[in-house]
Amino acid sequence: MKTDSKLKAAMIYAQALYECSDNAEDINACYENATSLRAVLPDCMEGFTLLNNPLWNTQQKYEVVDALGKKLKLHPHIINTLKVLVQHRKINLLPEVIRQFISVYNDKHDIAEIEVTSVIPLTGEQDTLLKKKLASIFAKKVIINYSTDSQIIGGLVIKYGTHLIDASVRNKLNALENFMKGNQ
Repeated sequence: MKTDSKLKAAMIYAQALYECSDNAEDINACYENATSLRAVLPDCMEGFTLLNNPLWNTQQKYEVVDALGKKLKLHPHIINTLKVLVQHRKINLLPEVIRQFISVYNDKHDIAEIEVTSVIPLTGEQDTLLKKKLASIFAKKVIINYSTDSQIIGGLVIKYGTHLIDASVRNKLNALENFMKGNQ
């Protein structure tokens, strides 16, 4: 399956999950579950891909999904989405379905989920100031996912959608080097 068709399929499942959750007024619980699931998926995706095993019958796979749902305390709508993915042998789309669901939720609730990279973790005061500033720039509620990277030397790299603010020392040094070489 091509990447574009995988993305489209994941978006269809994510939209269905959103609409099902929204209609049942369970959208916030599903969103919280989805963000929690997104955090643990890298560690347990191998277990989910076992659900594509053709030697297991569908009922056995559903029992595994129910057990995983209970263990991870997943909302029934998310469990049902997992079962649909299993039924259609699309469980490999799960990370993208979750990512798309969160994206749809964020769009509909005016939330900007922003990636911020720094050399060291920000202090509470720095976090608060950054959230205020980014909320005013993007005119949305801000959720920041932090990461650290010693390669940027200092400063911040901020990514939101197609926006990139590279205020890292590494970027400034590269710009200075290009200026000095005459490669502006």
